[in-house]
Amino acid sequence: MIIKSKQNPLIKEYKKLQNKKYRKEKQQFLLEGFNLISEAKKYTNVITLESSKDLIYKDSIRVDYEIIKHLSETKSPQSIIGVASFLKPTNKINKTVILNNVSDPGNIGTILRSALAFEFDTVIIENIDIYNPKIIRSSLGAIFSNLNIISTSNLEEILKDLKAQNFKLYYTLLDVNAKKLNEVSFDNEKIAVVVGNEANGIDKNLIKYASEKVYIPIAFESLNVASALAIILNKIRNK
Repeated sequence: MIIKSKQNPLIKEYKKLQNKKYRKEKQQFLLEGFNLISEAKKYTNVITLESSKDLIYKDSIRVDYEIIKHLSETKSPQSIIGVASFLKPTNKINKTVILNNVSDPGNIGTILRSALAFEFDTVIIENIDIYNPKIIRSSLGAIFSNLNIISTSNLEEILKDLKAQNFKLYYTLLDVNAKKLNEVSFDNEKIAVVVGNEANGIDKNLIKYASEKVYIPIAFESLNVASALAIILNKIRNK
């Protein structure tokens, strides 16, 4: 049997997952493409819908390609859609990146890749739906890995908790008390690197939790937040 109608109850249900609020309610999200779905299956339950004659996954729901396009948010989708369960974060944190109101999906995806590449175990993200399709695509699969991703609406409480657990919090900002990157030792076992919003930086009410403030001296006005963070994470890994 091939599902061809957009009015099919199952298709109508999955279509609703394009809505952030509904994703959170159902604890599910949509995935596109063979590579992302293959990675996701290693870490969570994924239901697949395929329109190809020869199915990649034997338990896939067979649908018309018009259904794939209906559920997709890209112009020319591959012949597969996944419906995946939310990943379960853990409380085991040693080295974490913390994003304070970083909002650009491309930057967030790049930061997830950098955290994974430079051997950080956790990324804590404030006020962001990490299952936004643009973030998933820009992460290039990093979201489906051993990386622990935590979404929060109360970053201040997390910062307080990390301080109580003897984390050293390194804030990336320009400040009279900030040190040049090459002057910072990063010698603590438990490390958190905090970066702020692309336009406004780190919220002023959170700066009081900083253990050290760090900046990168450069010959240009500024670096993209994801690029600057990658430089810092590489420095920490090679310390």
